[in-house]
Amino acid sequence: MASILIARILTVDEYGEFGMVKSTMDNFLIFASMGIGLTTTKYISELKDTHKETASSIIGASLSLVLILGVTVAITIAIFSGFISIEILNNKNIELPLIIGGFTLIFIALNGTQMGALLGLQAYKKNSISKIIQGVFLFLGLSIGAYYGGVLGAITGNFLAIIIVTLVLQYLLRSEASKNGLNINFKNWKLNIKKIYQFAIPASLSTIIVAPTIWVLNSMLVNETDGYKQLGLYSAVIIFSTAIQLFNGSISNALLPLLLSKTEVITPKKEFFNYFGSWVISIFLSLPLLIFPEIVSFFLGSNYNLEQIRPVLLLSAISTLIITNRSGISRDLIIKNKMWLSVFSMGQWAITTLLVFYFLRDLGAIGFAISFLIGYVSNYLIMLPLFIRLKMSPSKLFYNRWIFIIWTIISCQVIISLYFFENTAIRFLMQMLLLIALILSIKKLYGKWLIN
Repeated sequence: MASILIARILTVDEYGEFGMVKSTMDNFLIFASMGIGLTTTKYISELKDTHKETASSIIGASLSLVLILGVTVAITIAIFSGFISIEILNNKNIELPLIIGGFTLIFIALNGTQMGALLGLQAYKKNSISKIIQGVFLFLGLSIGAYYGGVLGAITGNFLAIIIVTLVLQYLLRSEASKNGLNINFKNWKLNIKKIYQFAIPASLSTIIVAPTIWVLNSMLVNETDGYKQLGLYSAVIIFSTAIQLFNGSISNALLPLLLSKTEVITPKKEFFNYFGSWVISIFLSLPLLIFPEIVSFFLGSNYNLEQIRPVLLLSAISTLIITNRSGISRDLIIKNKMWLSVFSMGQWAITTLLVFYFLRDLGAIGFAISFLIGYVSNYLIMLPLFIRLKMSPSKLFYNRWIFIIWTIISCQVIISLYFFENTAIRFLMQMLLLIALILSIKKLYGKWLIN
């Protein structure tokens, strides 16, 4: 909601600047967090019931380590902000927002570790409370800041909001730790740091590939003619895809501690939800956008031309659905300590996407969306069969006619919205028929999964 409001408050070029600052923050965040939040979730889930003292010291070591990393990254950004903004991103206006964003990363990294610990403790209620508080304060900070101070105001508002959220999270974490008989401490600090990095390094490497790749892609785009305007357009359109991915992340946050638990019994229904739950939910969340792209234009306002945003929206929606389809496989790699395979997978995606965009960069936002889609489609077709062959995941995740039928229906929905957009009646009728076919196909997929 805040992103939509900011897109309406700022000009398209300013929103491109905001998107570039955010992309830069995401790029450096991986070095401030290094996968420690996910690592904390894994170890706390496994140790909280049987090794309470170790679990207590793991939390302390994780928080202190991420604080050290965050401060180091923030200072580095402050030193090189001028070079990054002028020499690389060709925009002096974002130098100060980059500095403020750098210090914001300290608290974002702390938040990730705090939430990781809460998830490991299966404190879903407290985690939900923290996310609601974060949502409220970020909405106020970003929107009020953007209204009164433009890009700089939005980044400053984000900074102040994150500080408040960090304090709230620390209180909730201490409360939940005490409830579980844990006492956050720094005993065996060096030993625990070593244990954290044994998992955190491979866990973070896939992110280390993804975030810099996106940043390089953004940098390539903004250095083209009207680059910041094109990035602003793309950043505004994918707000909706990002919301769906955040929802997918929430499901993953709930599922991972359960799957890591030594006492949890995995039934066929739970297995289906692990592999397809977020994908199916994301499909139905995406359907209004696939059928009626006008919705996005309505929310973003007159600054964003429907003819320009429609192909970007539809292409990015397919990319998002591929990501959510793979979420269960990503959890398999975490559970089986095979994160290096994830690194390999993301490396293939990064190389493909960069190469495609190099030749399509003149197309601006549309070229951006096409490049991402080709990257994710190739990754799906190459890596999923490989993971199955290595027995990381069941074969019916890929070699399944109902999954093929569902993908075919979704592709037809995109084609109809692209080529029959002007004829609303025909578009609506065809989409409704496909919707019925989609629901029946998902029902068949569920039934076949339980039988097999």
